[in-house]
Amino acid sequence: MSKSNSGKNSNSKKNSDINNKSYNRNSTEQKSNKTENKKLDKELVSEKKSDTTQSGEKKQESEEARVKPTKAQRFFNVIDKFGDLFFLNIYFFITCIPIVTIGAAFTALYTVTNKMVKDDESPVKEAYFKAFKENLKQGTIIWIVDLIYLFLMYVQYSYVISNDSETARIIYVLLGFEFILAAFAIPLQFPMVARYENTTFNLMRNALVFSLANLGTWVKIFFIWTFPSMLYFLNPRILVYTWFLWAIFLTAFFTYVSSMLLIRFYDKIEKPRE
Repeated sequence: MSKSNSGKNSNSKKNSDINNKSYNRNSTEQKSNKTENKKLDKELVSEKKSDTTQSGEKKQESEEARVKPTKAQRFFNVIDKFGDLFFLNIYFFITCIPIVTIGAAFTALYTVTNKMVKDDESPVKEAYFKAFKENLKQGTIIWIVDLIYLFLMYVQYSYVISNDSETARIIYVLLGFEFILAAFAIPLQFPMVARYENTTFNLMRNALVFSLANLGTWVKIFFIWTFPSMLYFLNPRILVYTWFLWAIFLTAFFTYVSSMLLIRFYDKIEKPRE
């Protein structure tokens, strides 16, 4: 009996050992499968991340391609600008023929060139004549006031150079102050009318105030428009050879350059630092 029982016990131990080994093998295989699945998941995630980064890089490249035009595009953009300025100059001189409408013509010219500087362009002809009609009254009034003021200065100057008296000396000093006032007030008048809506008096006053408060901008605009006059005064023969350039291109070009310089001036007024 003892032998049979011992044999049975030994067999049961062997079976249990075999079961334990098979269980251990299964568990190790499951663990290895889990680790392999985790590795596969990580690889898939890394592949997805690389795909997203590649797609992100492609998007950035496409955006950069949109932002940065090619050399050919830049060249054609410049040609388009010159063509628009040429036609603007023609429209300007056509609307200046009555002389009293020069103020409205300059206002319309600044209105269009302000948009051209920011690449917010529309058909030049429609934009110019729309601005001309909208600013005809106010631009003409300001121009007539300027003409009267300049005419009075001319009368005073004629009196000073033809008389040598104390009155002439006093008028000469006053004439100097009047010239300074006109030099600061007139250059920014029509850009202000083109940019802002206000009463005529306030626009003329603001042009003077902003010129005094922004001397750097005023100097640049004043130099652009007075340098050719000084050049022609020193050598009138230059005007004989270049007058047609003003008729077909230079007036609109100088206005466009002035609009480029006035961008920071507008931003300073419209977006003051807190």
